[in-house]
Amino acid sequence: MIKQQQTSEALSNVLLQLYDMPKEADFFEQVLHLMEGHVPFQVSGYSIIDIRAKELDMKLLRNQGGSIVPNLSELEKHVLSHPLRDVCYENSKGPVVGTIDLLPEKEWKKTPLYNEVHKQLGLVHDTSMRFYRGFRCVSFAFCDTKPLAQNYYNFLNLIAPHLAPARTTFKLQRKGLLDHLPENVVMISKNNHLKGLSPSAAALFNKYYPTRKRDIQQLPDNVWRWFRHETNKGVAGQPLVVRLAESLLSLSLLRTPRGYLIVLNESVVEGPRNMLLRMGLTKRESDVILWVSQGKQNAEVANLLRISAGTVRKHMEHILSKLKCKTRGAASEIVLRKLSERSSKVFPL
Repeated sequence: MIKQQQTSEALSNVLLQLYDMPKEADFFEQVLHLMEGHVPFQVSGYSIIDIRAKELDMKLLRNQGGSIVPNLSELEKHVLSHPLRDVCYENSKGPVVGTIDLLPEKEWKKTPLYNEVHKQLGLVHDTSMRFYRGFRCVSFAFCDTKPLAQNYYNFLNLIAPHLAPARTTFKLQRKGLLDHLPENVVMISKNNHLKGLSPSAAALFNKYYPTRKRDIQQLPDNVWRWFRHETNKGVAGQPLVVRLAESLLSLSLLRTPRGYLIVLNESVVEGPRNMLLRMGLTKRESDVILWVSQGKQNAEVANLLRISAGTVRKHMEHILSKLKCKTRGAASEIVLRKLSERSSKVFPL
């Protein structure tokens, strides 16, 4: 059993193996194998579910002796047919969830999911460690006759945030990208020394931090501060975003067997006028509707744009025709909705 004082050592060993998997390995099976050495179970397995399409693919399910549990297709049908599945994958908090977290044990034992699936396997409780990639959820399940003890539960919650970056690192390693420094990447050693900075990454730093020293082997001060903060807290998951006019520089941190990689990604945020131009409005019509959507009347817009109220009225007629609206309120609603959508999107340069 994992005792509380052993958790840190066990966690370090698992993370070391998690970020340094053999290139020929199956990532998901390796993760399951690692967890099986630290968490008690009678039946364990992993599955990949497409939440949007409601498709479930159970890749592996086996008992403690290593035997594969049969009739996975029947099990998939039962799991997808029960509402509790949506609660587990879409509404539960945290990367680790157990059946006992979703329902009290007495209520859980009354559900069809328990009676038609878990009970048939001789199991009572199911604890899942999950991570998401878009609309796909990868779930590693550990089933037993009793709820998972708190120290095991805590252990899984410490591991879970590392699964997604470890998967990314594994894919980079398999492609051989860790052997050759790709574009827009910074490499930092395990003891926090800068090992490599690609020319494109240096150019981006010069663009977004123009006052920094131009020495190619130096990083901006606040990039170092962000790096130390992310590595000190143990989970490298919060990107650093720097804005410059209408563009963004996003820095993501990945752990690797040799240290860390900082991956730089530059994006452009589309301005509101460009968005309206793409909708078929002219520059002046775009200016008019932007002010109108902020509640300005024709006379106020005319004063702001230094044109006559009659000209504003004519522009509004053209705007309503192009946006297929009958009122200025409806046109404003369309523009505000589009602006709201734009604010949450960036476009790669």
